[in-house]
Amino acid sequence: MSTSNNGEDIRKEKNTARFCVENRQITWVLLIATVLWGVYGYINMAKRKDPEFPTLITAVVVPWPGVPADKVEQQLTRKIEQRVSENLRVKRTESISQGNLSIVYVTLEDDEKNPAKQWDDIDLKLKSMTDLPDGAGPITYLKDFGDTAALMLTVASPKASPSEISWRASEVRKAIDTARATKPAAVRTARSLGT
Repeated sequence: MSTSNNGEDIRKEKNTARFCVENRQITWVLLIATVLWGVYGYINMAKRKDPEFPTLITAVVVPWPGVPADKVEQQLTRKIEQRVSENLRVKRTESISQGNLSIVYVTLEDDEKNPAKQWDDIDLKLKSMTDLPDGAGPITYLKDFGDTAALMLTVASPKASPSEISWRASEVRKAIDTARATKPAAVRTARSLGT
């Protein structure tokens, strides 16, 4: 095994640190570009506490009492699906036809920027339906069916002193003792016997 000069091998070896030291101008340009990109990202970052999620799913529910599922599917669900699909931004419709009830789920295209406009258009199309079978209806259109609800709870209180904690503990103890004293005698007796 032949060995060569170690310093020469290191000089010929390619690595990031060597490139950055030997080409300072390029390194500075990359550093400045990275910092500017970070500043741009920070400025354009969403700053809402509760982000807004567009609702892309809705549901249409239509009752038809006393009618079997196959008839609901043929005469009611298909008409609703056809009317809803007239909107060009509808990606998919899914339905459940049961006896007495038709449920149609409507999903918009993923890149829809203004879903409220599309929901209003679908609502108008549904309101204009006059060819529903006798006894079917009313049409219940749930625009906010797929709406995401977020609950944020923050508990913040000033630090309690030891005397306040002691007072609160004694009040809780009194409430527990009062609740135990008002239980029926049979329940207390059964518990004391271990049954």
